[in-house]
Amino acid sequence: MQTKQMLLTVGVAASAFLAGCAHMVSFTSEPTGATVTYKDRTIGTTPFAWEAHDDFGWFSVYSFTATLEGYQPATLVYKEEVPSDAAGVVPKDIHFDLKK
Repeated sequence: MQTKQMLLTVGVAASAFLAGCAHMVSFTSEPTGATVTYKDRTIGTTPFAWEAHDDFGWFSVYSFTATLEGYQPATLVYKEEVPSDAAGVVPKDIHFDLKK
């Protein structure tokens, strides 16, 4: 009986952990209309919302680049400094100030 209870506890803890591994992120830029890429893939054109998922791994790096014709590309990088950062390393609001 103790083994079943332990497995249930581990399962509930794992479910809670996995549920907390994604959150919505709002991307904006000045000026608007910038294309944002993550891992060499376009994820949207500002303004937009995107669901960020934890990369599952210690010390993950999240690098977002915004590009818009006539402006310099801008890159924002967020790094996990400790394993417990995973759930909150990518902020809920990301803004790019693009320069001519």
